[in-house]
Amino acid sequence: MKKALAYALLALWAAVYAYLAIHAGKVFDVLVYSELKLMPKNTEPNIVNNIINNGSNTDNSSKFIFIVVYGPDLSRKLSLVNGTLAEEGFSATSPLGIQYMAQKIYWLKINITLNNYTNEFFNYLNNIYNLTENKCIELRELKDAYEAARGNATALLYATYGAALFNYSTPQTAKFLQYYRNLSKTYGVDAAVRLAADEAYGNVSWLLRGITWRDWAAESSIDLVAERILSTKLNSTLVELARNVTELGVEKYLYLQLSSQSPPALRPYIPYVLCVNETEAAAAAFKQSLLENLTSRYPPPTMYTIPQAERLLYGDLYALVIAEGTGVPRLNYSWAVPVSTDILMSQFTDTVTSEIPDIDKTTAVVMLAVLLLVFGTLVAPLAVLAEVGLSYLALLGLIYLISPYMPPYYLSIYIAAPVVFALGIDYNLLMLGRYAEERNKGAEPAKAAGIAVGFGKRAVLTSAAVAGLALGSFGFSVLPFMQTIGLALALSVLLVLATAFTATPALMALAGDRLFWPRRIEDIRLHEGRSRLLGGLVDLALNYSKIILIIFSIITIILIIFIVNNIRITTNPISAMPETRSKEALHIAQTYFRNITSLSTTYVVFTDKPNSTVINYLTSIPYYTNYTIFKRDNYYIISLKLSLTSTSDELLYIYNNLTELRKYGLLYIGGDAGWKHVYYTYIYLYFWRFQLYIILSAVILALMAALRSLLTPLRLVATVLMSMVWGLALNVAVFQIAGGQLTYWLQPVVLTTLLVAIGTDYDVFIVTRIREDVERGLDDRSAIRTAIVTTGPIVTGAALILALAFLSIAQSQLTVLQQIGATVAFSAIFDAYVVRPLLVPAIMNLLAKYNWWPSKLHERPR
Repeated sequence: MKKALAYALLALWAAVYAYLAIHAGKVFDVLVYSELKLMPKNTEPNIVNNIINNGSNTDNSSKFIFIVVYGPDLSRKLSLVNGTLAEEGFSATSPLGIQYMAQKIYWLKINITLNNYTNEFFNYLNNIYNLTENKCIELRELKDAYEAARGNATALLYATYGAALFNYSTPQTAKFLQYYRNLSKTYGVDAAVRLAADEAYGNVSWLLRGITWRDWAAESSIDLVAERILSTKLNSTLVELARNVTELGVEKYLYLQLSSQSPPALRPYIPYVLCVNETEAAAAAFKQSLLENLTSRYPPPTMYTIPQAERLLYGDLYALVIAEGTGVPRLNYSWAVPVSTDILMSQFTDTVTSEIPDIDKTTAVVMLAVLLLVFGTLVAPLAVLAEVGLSYLALLGLIYLISPYMPPYYLSIYIAAPVVFALGIDYNLLMLGRYAEERNKGAEPAKAAGIAVGFGKRAVLTSAAVAGLALGSFGFSVLPFMQTIGLALALSVLLVLATAFTATPALMALAGDRLFWPRRIEDIRLHEGRSRLLGGLVDLALNYSKIILIIFSIITIILIIFIVNNIRITTNPISAMPETRSKEALHIAQTYFRNITSLSTTYVVFTDKPNSTVINYLTSIPYYTNYTIFKRDNYYIISLKLSLTSTSDELLYIYNNLTELRKYGLLYIGGDAGWKHVYYTYIYLYFWRFQLYIILSAVILALMAALRSLLTPLRLVATVLMSMVWGLALNVAVFQIAGGQLTYWLQPVVLTTLLVAIGTDYDVFIVTRIREDVERGLDDRSAIRTAIVTTGPIVTGAALILALAFLSIAQSQLTVLQQIGATVAFSAIFDAYVVRPLLVPAIMNLLAKYNWWPSKLHERPR
């Protein structure tokens, strides 16, 4: 290539790619993160959505969010959560909220009861006071009269018996004593006292009747005299009443009378209204006592005693809050974690997108380091990385420019990155390695570059055709978001191919040996170390071809059996997420609050109103929580709430169960179960039942056309699939059996596609070199050994770069990317270091001339 043409070609490539690269940053503004926005309108769930929304695809309605609150101290934490939700406009149902409502009703009823009974009590006591007020006055008068009579009786007894017995003389008793001394000479003490009393005090001896000098000072004697004094004014009944009232007291006497006529509960309060009006104090005491009795017998409800609230609690460990609103509440995630499929998927997306820059940087650094190691120079690695980096930026810009016609799905950008870097570096390694090889054989720079480009045309074009067909096969999907992935991957191959046949030849023509600065071209031996290793492996393969083929076949069959018996596929992306607080909260919600957490909604549409048989069937479905029925136009729609996330694998079984209702007029199944069925059917099953065969058929046909052979393409695809089996077996053993992780459904899909697309490169590079050497006159064994020794190091270097690039993906927090990264890395290394230098030579040695059948090359004498 002339330098003027090289300059023009390089300038044109740089200008076009730079123009595209200018728009690279804008692509992130047009990425679509929801598959639902890139779905055909005629899919069953979309039809259901249109029926529900009357043709509108917008849904601005509020959604339910479940919040798991961690204990202990749940009451305080629930109070904080309720306050936050109220401030942010969410309506919430929480154990504490239910307790508040229940206690509000409780205290309302308690206060009504207290007020009613207190009012009755107040009226009752007030009535007692009114009835006893006059009685109190009368009894007090009797009491006063009796006490006065007792005073008189006491004075009389002391003025008679006291004076007589103690010879106590006062002006009042002097006359009595004079009579008593005279009469005592004739009469006894008692008679003398009574006679002397009549003489001294008038007619009072009848008051002293029955009194003797032995008991005159006794209380009973005083009472007897007092009663005789009162009998002059009162009848015997009143006298007895006066004595009783005096002994007991007015209040006690009345209390004893009234208590027998009052309910036991009210008796303690009667003293409040006996002769005094303390009804209000009595009512207050009664109300307090009644309150204590009521709350003791019927304690206030708590969230642990209310059935509706208790369902939202798991002891003092966890509580569940059901919030309704838009957006995500701002909570303290250390103890209050919102749970919904939207939140989890948003975190999933955020994790992926946040890791892309870091992973891309790691990939670039790793690739540069390996390129420096492989080339042992400075300029070539930097040039290759610059080419590939600009190609990747150009891809992003191109995707942005076509986004108005096909909006890009975000994963298309993510998956395209390793493809661009892997293929770009592979092609550059192949061509630059061949250039260095030819220069070391003595070829001039221009001729070495021409040979490298000529060899590259056959190998790279074949590889690009295979990679483009394999990776672009996603474009055959009926789902637009999968089509965008296929388009992005196909464009990746196209841009890398354009770079390989413009920028790389131009650089070789312009820079020549300076690409390998600071080393001299004669010091460049890209394959010396690995050539010795590969030479030993290919000699082993050529000498023991049958044994090696049998060993590989037996081990592969064993691994297939192992995979079939042990692999457990999941379609749930949440299982691929790291063990975050949200994922832990989801597990708690589904474990302890299974019958409450309606995390997904499935719609079933009927032409006729569902009968009881249909309803009974729906309510018996596993994970059922509740349902509602509503009508849109001529359709009856049942909204079925399930305690499953919208990404759960179980939704596939739910969908299959619901199809049993088609005989009852079921027309469509939409919502989460419907979308799960769409994803599983049109991606996973579509790949294994249709897309894989398209890939293999297209690859085989492309290889047949390029290699002009029938058996070699079949052998090539078989060995690539063998590497896939070994890689998948490692994934099952390490991640599933040892690590306890399910195999995410995308992992085998990506593994198969990438290995067919990129793994085929390695074989194409080697086979192309073998064919070239055979065409030059070497026999098959010599051509095989030469190709493995010379091209094999390029392949192993490319595989090492690819493996390290995918190992950088394995640093992701997402288990699906860990699985893909580790499995692809192992498969690439295994394929390049074991299958290509050991199994491929063994098979080609056994096939001998049939490697090239039906081309004329197989007819060449051996």
